[in-house]
Amino acid sequence: MTDATDTGLGGLPPVEPFRPTLRERMSGWAFYIPIVFMVLFFALPMALTVVFSVFERTMFWMEPGFSLLAYENFFFSARLENFLASMGYSLISVAVSFCLGFPIAVFVRKSVPQAAQHRVVLLFILPFMVSEIIRIFALRPVLQRNGLVNETLLNLGLIDEPITALLYTHTGVIIGEVLSFMPFIVFSGFLAMEAVPKYIFEVCDDLGAGPVRRFVDVILPLAAPGIFAGAVFIFVNGLGVALIPNIMGGPGAVNAGLIATQAITALDFPLAMAVSAIMMATLMGLLYVGHKLFDLTKILAPMN
Repeated sequence: MTDATDTGLGGLPPVEPFRPTLRERMSGWAFYIPIVFMVLFFALPMALTVVFSVFERTMFWMEPGFSLLAYENFFFSARLENFLASMGYSLISVAVSFCLGFPIAVFVRKSVPQAAQHRVVLLFILPFMVSEIIRIFALRPVLQRNGLVNETLLNLGLIDEPITALLYTHTGVIIGEVLSFMPFIVFSGFLAMEAVPKYIFEVCDDLGAGPVRRFVDVILPLAAPGIFAGAVFIFVNGLGVALIPNIMGGPGAVNAGLIATQAITALDFPLAMAVSAIMMATLMGLLYVGHKLFDLTKILAPMN
């Protein structure tokens, strides 16, 4: 008589239990590595930033406690006025970047052969491969009083004296933000336009829709998620990057990043944490509103 454990059902060999190989187990764990990384180096530090912002300040550091003094020092001082002003300048940078950058994304999607579109968009990403301080500092010889722009305009007879508003002013900060962050709107706008079938442009032409009508009624609604995502990137970077107002702005050019940097220099770490927490809340609020309005996941929709 044959033992039941030696044969399977109907005399067939027994079914061996599934044992994943080492490679399969490793590939399964590889999925969790990015999650662990984001929790340890993004979510946890952001949560600690909020916690540290209510700590009490000491002479050289801070100690556990609960104090809203840092937020009081921000909201009931000139820092709030500077923060709101920098928000206004960042909005101007977003508008200028949209007017200059998004038409590029539309042109690439509409007029450039599909095989070359990604290569063309890559040209607008290449500046990010150069250090930001080099990119910003290189603008000074171009925009200063005796720089390339003023010398060219003077030689052409278009101006009688150098334009002084291009550098060490709020206008200089806006120029620096636009030239630094405009590729964001080009890239995210192109990603959104990739989900727009190319025949849409031909249909609009066949129906006799003019450029303005086609842009407002067709392109803008379809590309809204990408436009909003690029606008958020530019807005938040305009608020947070302290390098641009330091190099391009005058004495009154201050943004949230510079406020936090000044707080760290003054050893007021709870204030620096509070400014960071306010910046983080601003970003999360914008992303929430944008996702509710436009569904930002549409940016990653497959290309047709």
